[in-house]
Amino acid sequence: MKDYYTVDDLAKELGVTTRTIRNYQKSHVIEGIKVAGQWRFSRESVKSLLGETFTDPLLTFNHKRAEKTHSESLLAIDVAISSDTALRNQTQQIIKQYNLLYSGETRQFFYEKINDQLARYTLVGPLKYVLTFGQWIEAFLEENASHD
Repeated sequence: MKDYYTVDDLAKELGVTTRTIRNYQKSHVIEGIKVAGQWRFSRESVKSLLGETFTDPLLTFNHKRAEKTHSESLLAIDVAISSDTALRNQTQQIIKQYNLLYSGETRQFFYEKINDQLARYTLVGPLKYVLTFGQWIEAFLEENASHD
């Protein structure tokens, strides 16, 4: 998925007419910004339109910095995708480990498939959690890469 879409790009991607996209924009079904006289729609707006409510934790982490009352760390791990099946299995194992050992009130784990070649795991929370779980993920990914 691209970072920004034009009206034409989005119409092609969704299989609708450009008029439909303009109607969506006028009725606030999708939010966009005008750049050099052309409407642009962010990846987040497109995902929202499609019912995917993922909020990028990198943006949230940065935007909420003035509201923070405790120290917090963030680690984003971008991973190349060898196949959808391998990614699904890998993600299930990481989520299982998170649920067993690393979940907690001040700890967050996010997963996003960025495009067909790349996925991202993001950890947010106390520094010790981020580093410890991040090291576990690194070792897990290295072990799985050696088995491929």
